[in-house]
Amino acid sequence: MSSTHIYKRPLRFLAAAIFTVLLSGLLSARLVAVEVGGGGASSRDFNTLADGHRVIEEVIAPPRGLILDRTGRVLAENIATYAVQIRPGDLPLTIRPQVVKTLGEILQIDPVKITMTLDRATGSIWEPVRIASVVDEVVTRFIKEESAALPGVEVIFEPRRQYPYGELISNVVGYVGRIDALELSALLSAGYNELDYIGRAGVEQSYEEALRGEPGVRQVEIDVQGRIVRELGVTKSPIAGKSVVLTINVDAQQRAYDALAWGVKAAGNKEGVVTSVNPQNGEIIAMASLPTYDNNLFASGITTAQYQKYLNNKNAPLLNHAVGSHFPPGSTYKLVTYSCALENRVIGVDETLATPAYLEVGGQKFYEWNRAGFGRRLTPAQGFSYSSAVVTYQLAQRLKIDRLAACGRAWGFGEPTGIDLPTEIGGVVPDQDWARTTISRTLYDGEVLQSALGQGYDLATPLQVMNSFAALANGGTLWQPHVVLELRNPDGTLAQTIEPVERGSVGMRAATLAEMRRAARLVVANTLMTRNLGQIPLNLAGKTGTAEYGVRDKQGRLPYHNWISGFVAPTDNWSKTDADFAYVVFMHGSNTAANAAIEVLKRYLQLQYDLKRDYRIPGSMSIGNYYGE
Repeated sequence: MSSTHIYKRPLRFLAAAIFTVLLSGLLSARLVAVEVGGGGASSRDFNTLADGHRVIEEVIAPPRGLILDRTGRVLAENIATYAVQIRPGDLPLTIRPQVVKTLGEILQIDPVKITMTLDRATGSIWEPVRIASVVDEVVTRFIKEESAALPGVEVIFEPRRQYPYGELISNVVGYVGRIDALELSALLSAGYNELDYIGRAGVEQSYEEALRGEPGVRQVEIDVQGRIVRELGVTKSPIAGKSVVLTINVDAQQRAYDALAWGVKAAGNKEGVVTSVNPQNGEIIAMASLPTYDNNLFASGITTAQYQKYLNNKNAPLLNHAVGSHFPPGSTYKLVTYSCALENRVIGVDETLATPAYLEVGGQKFYEWNRAGFGRRLTPAQGFSYSSAVVTYQLAQRLKIDRLAACGRAWGFGEPTGIDLPTEIGGVVPDQDWARTTISRTLYDGEVLQSALGQGYDLATPLQVMNSFAALANGGTLWQPHVVLELRNPDGTLAQTIEPVERGSVGMRAATLAEMRRAARLVVANTLMTRNLGQIPLNLAGKTGTAEYGVRDKQGRLPYHNWISGFVAPTDNWSKTDADFAYVVFMHGSNTAANAAIEVLKRYLQLQYDLKRDYRIPGSMSIGNYYGE
């Protein structure tokens, strides 16, 4: 299967999307027109009439735009649901306890909670107070039938967000939530009201302005008690939100998700990332992050217990780990160290370095990862392919920390990539200024060696690691990754194309980058390091990584993360820069018999490229004491 993704939107998907937006428009306009009365937050005085009546303007909420995948399949839509509310002015205080008790039994809500909700309401007594959302239609029919015994209780239509693919892509799509009281005062001027939803995560949050649309306005006449007595008409029609089309195809997302889900289960860990990108323009192809969450729970009104369960999970399912978590990048960071050494000519392409079992610095022994050395001298490309720690130490000694850190920043580490998703963090690239500011001293020589290995104080997000290899693949351009392809008007016409943004260049010679691409291919072909990965019939290049963290076990061993990042090229000519697929696989705390990230990558590539053979090695994901670079 080709990794090139061509944008084709089936008309049936587009028609369904347009219909959903229009349906939502009818519902949301009616919702606010019925619900908002008196001098509430969403209305303002317009004129005073005889008998104390007033004409006020009320906001009409716009229908929210859809979120679609690259082929037009709906990822976030609006559906019609029911809500129950109480208009306090129509509920006599003398019978309120009985009505609340009866309603609580019907809705299976504690009457005390309903009473507290009513007591906290601050608007006019004629302003409705929301009691329950997403109420089953059978329940609403019963409430209507018992209306005589439930004065002040109303059933209304309410548009609700629905996410057809749920956990598969929730880390990208995100979810919406109610505006709380603290936010409301700051959002009133933008036309929001206390009944509105707003994007809380993912694309729902980062593209809130486009998705929300523009509120409308209608005029109504109210009496002295705040009740609507006459509707005077709409003075400004609401404008539906734009639909957001992602760069991601759901099928591609499914392949990444399935590979990661298999790996997490097989390795017995709880956290991981599989992400891919087009190196030529920064378009995200897939972005899977586990654990994750069901965004439909938020759309339907997540319970306190459900939300607390997410918060209590130490693996942070509400966080997109591809962008919002950083870890020691391990030997994937040797791309920085080796390219920096070649570019600054502290070593030549054909120069060789010794590979003893350890390098002694300041009376301390810094061992090769295999603790034996390789018994021969290695060129930089060979050192990279064997992930030699001792060769890396020698390069770090020649470069010094400040020059190494400058190269790290040139490759995009140490700052956010600028992806159009919220909660992205920047990671850490230590240098002496950072050390003086952060730890009140300069870095020790041994810490410099650790930094060259991508450990110690080094921290990077999976997206940063992938973006560095995407830049290697394309000849040195750092594109700003993006998950949104374009915005569409409610009628389906194109509103805006999201153009690729070039954030900068790694600033290295073409010869340096070509040598590093060749070295990345040698990694894949090195059976000591990647076993049978080189047998996969693709022009695959990459770099593995293992990074220790945490507390030592009884045997003195540290837990570790596994990485692999790289790209797939159209040909095996590594001087070319036309690869259209770059990837990263990150496995948190795997502690398996082999590099778990490699096994997950094999499964991902098998699914992505429709390979007939399964290259995974039986037993490689069992618990073990693998430690490699």
